[in-house]
Amino acid sequence: MIDDPHLDLLDGCLKGDRKSLEKLVKVFQEKIFSLSLKFLWNPDDAEDATQEILIKVITNLGGFRGESKLSTWVYRIATNHLINFKKSKEELSRVNFRLIHSELQKSQTIQTEFSETTSYLAMNVQAACTHAMLLCLKRNHRLAFLLGEVFQVTSDEGGWIMDITPANFRKKLSRARIRMSEFLGTHCGLSNAKNLCRCENRIEYSLNKGRIHAYLDLSEKMKESGEWKQMPVLLAASDEVRDVAEVYRFSPQFKSRRDGLEFLKKEISREPWKLIR
Repeated sequence: MIDDPHLDLLDGCLKGDRKSLEKLVKVFQEKIFSLSLKFLWNPDDAEDATQEILIKVITNLGGFRGESKLSTWVYRIATNHLINFKKSKEELSRVNFRLIHSELQKSQTIQTEFSETTSYLAMNVQAACTHAMLLCLKRNHRLAFLLGEVFQVTSDEGGWIMDITPANFRKKLSRARIRMSEFLGTHCGLSNAKNLCRCENRIEYSLNKGRIHAYLDLSEKMKESGEWKQMPVLLAASDEVRDVAEVYRFSPQFKSRRDGLEFLKKEISREPWKLIR
């Protein structure tokens, strides 16, 4: 039997227990939103996708057959949804590493004042910039990278999630890892201390060009509460080289501004979910 910490919550949900449902939504909304934001880059799109995925997850809980952990099953639903999600204007403009390299070269303004505001803005620059880099990967390679490197699923799990063989998953992951490592290792100060690009040096450019406005809106509540200060955000690499996966695993973990449970209450009306109306 698969050791799964979420099975008790699943059992409670299927029995109509409201508290179990609330806990399940809270757990998976954060996971789904984190994946969606890194995959789509745009916070509004990520929140739309998260709500749509939550509906699919909750309304199909009765169809879970225990072939995997519940979280793996949720990732499968999420990736199937995201791979077919509408492309943003950024994706349609075919963002690529060459364009990002060009922008990084012309967007450095040496930061001489360091304060809480500087740190807060740099955090948003870091998130927006590293997420934008992911758009340079094909969608299936991007998913393999996020699942394998950031969420650290096994090749067997990744293959099952993406409905491909474990060997094919490893191949996609390897290609994505190489491309991301080559770019970040050559240009990003978070990855390699020798690189000149620094998040704090891109604040002025990012504000003027509107590159982080959507992320600032997303993190507004976190700024008010001071929660952003507790995030394990990376500074420029202090060692010679930092693994690309570490850059993404320790990127800012934003939360959706929308209440997933309240949304589900309004959207779901069929049995066995009378309890959340």
